[in-house]
Amino acid sequence: MSCQHTVDVGAYLFGSLDLKERAAFERHLGTCDCCQAEMLRLAPLPGLLGRLTLEDVENLDEIPASPPAPKHDQRRVLIACAAVLVLLALVGGGFLLRQTPSRDTAAPSSSSQPPTPTWAAKDAASGVNGEVSMVSKTWGTEMWFKLGEVRPGARCKVIVFDRQGQREVGGWWGSDHEPDERIPGSTSFKVDQIERMEVSDESGLLVTLRP
Repeated sequence: MSCQHTVDVGAYLFGSLDLKERAAFERHLGTCDCCQAEMLRLAPLPGLLGRLTLEDVENLDEIPASPPAPKHDQRRVLIACAAVLVLLALVGGGFLLRQTPSRDTAAPSSSSQPPTPTWAAKDAASGVNGEVSMVSKTWGTEMWFKLGEVRPGARCKVIVFDRQGQREVGGWWGSDHEPDERIPGSTSFKVDQIERMEVSDESGLLVTLRP
């Protein structure tokens, strides 16, 4: 079984959908098993690519200076493919993202998996309350956010800080979602390396989450 909207997952994770497109895709995501599976498969990319520097990509194959402009309906496919190619080039092809239902998507047993860490806070200045649950993965950390009192129509992002002072963008999303809807994010940092997370929108910091 497949879904034509799976090509939107890469664009969603990298923040290239406009607010109306993001809201429509988030509503679809809540009811589509195919897109949810694709979201989990591509989840590590934003955090890992957020750590790229110019030096990391200097040795990639030369790209034409003026490539033909893609059609609108090809844009999302190209974004997702480009992200995968850059990541594979960076690590020499040694890192392959793949979905393994018998491991990552299977329900963890209480005897083999540690409890899922959950951080929550409310910002006195913005009035926004937030919560994040974290799941350890071989590639880093899967994150699931819940936010309350965020103004409608905002474009939010989360920055993840580790204990060494490094930072990554852990996800982008629109604020037009149901109050109890969980918002996915990801980072290449392991759970025990994360010092804090800062959620913000165009107006500035909304809430800081930490242990």
